[in-house]
Amino acid sequence: MATSSETLVGAPDYWDAQERTFDALGSGAFDLVVFRVGYAGGKTLLGSDWIHMVATQHPGSDNLVMAPDYQKGGPATYKTFLDRLPGENTVPAAGGDPENSPIIEEYNRNERRLTYKNGSIARLGSADKWNRYAGSEFNAIWCDEPAHYDNTDLYDLTEMLTSRQRTRQGPNVMLWTSTGAGFNDYYEITEKQDDADGNDLPWADRMKVIVGDSRNNPFLPEDAHEKLRRQFEGTDREAQALAGGFAAPTGRVYSDFSRERHVVGPDAPNPVPDLRDGWRCYGYDHGWSDPRVVLEVAQTEYGQLVVLDEFYREGVEYQKAVAWLTENDKPAGTVHAEHEPEHQEAFKRAGYRVEPAIKDLDEGIPAVRDRFDWRDDPESRPGLLIHERCVNTIRELQDYKEDEVGGAGATDHAADSLRYVVMGVDEPGPQAGGVVMEW
Repeated sequence: MATSSETLVGAPDYWDAQERTFDALGSGAFDLVVFRVGYAGGKTLLGSDWIHMVATQHPGSDNLVMAPDYQKGGPATYKTFLDRLPGENTVPAAGGDPENSPIIEEYNRNERRLTYKNGSIARLGSADKWNRYAGSEFNAIWCDEPAHYDNTDLYDLTEMLTSRQRTRQGPNVMLWTSTGAGFNDYYEITEKQDDADGNDLPWADRMKVIVGDSRNNPFLPEDAHEKLRRQFEGTDREAQALAGGFAAPTGRVYSDFSRERHVVGPDAPNPVPDLRDGWRCYGYDHGWSDPRVVLEVAQTEYGQLVVLDEFYREGVEYQKAVAWLTENDKPAGTVHAEHEPEHQEAFKRAGYRVEPAIKDLDEGIPAVRDRFDWRDDPESRPGLLIHERCVNTIRELQDYKEDEVGGAGATDHAADSLRYVVMGVDEPGPQAGGVVMEW
């Protein structure tokens, strides 16, 4: 497929990172192409032009434009997409009509569907209900800002959408355009190239990631360049906002937690410390549509807690969590469990002591924070460590935000299990049976 301004409807010149993205899209070598860049890097313009290019070059093609949701997509993704059509006054939100474009036959506002003169279609979709596209086949798929697809499993979405790209005429490629946004699925896929279990991504060789720095965009006015530099250079947000990298989200619940200081393991920044023989406890958070979680926690001779392993599954009965302990010969210990009597009895029958979890958020969150930032230790050892195999726990801790605390949609299931353990160990009540820290 040809690239750049020769083939795109009304297209301008592009800067280097955009040109490299078009080259990758047209190479036929990749299933997923990612354009990761800072603010004002031309992400949405590139995605819009690419979909119009595919639609005009492949008559009768079916193409998908996906925003985080319809509300966010209106003033951003969809507006730019329709504005990039040739012709005047093509944006409905500004009083125009896409049918004013000479290449458009019809715009169905209710179904959010654009039909081109050559029979091609572009659908304006949203990631919050991505399963609605399971029955379609798409020539080109563009996901705008997938790093911000809140409450959407990016692994599941990618698997489903990629499987829908099997058209005869091609190009059968998916494009992601986004900044970084914390250490979520987008980070795991595009930066670490890990699957959902923390293993090597099996299709990494079919993915191309192009990273661009907004400061290298020559089409930005100089005053815009200066404003970006003033706001972000030298700050914690520089990597994300300018360089196409990642930064921790603002307003994190556990802002002191970091891979560099708290993650241990053979490939982690820190080795696994020596553990006390025979000391184990567990945190259990139950769920069904939400993940059901068990964390295995050990202790060092210095009183540090080390999360060694995790059971993290959704859509399974509680017996699966109990079986994970017994089938993997997890040592006996106390399970700090959700207040479900039937579940607690199952853990007891399996040979584990059970204590009802202390669930108070106002006390529990500060207790976990104190563990991550253990100021009283003379060797500056963290009071809480996470093994690198606990990928879901690490993801939650890196991305759990203050405005999500207590909310129904929060991804905090491993964080809750961890909180139950810390409170059970550090703040044992009368029900805790004397499970007290030994210093």
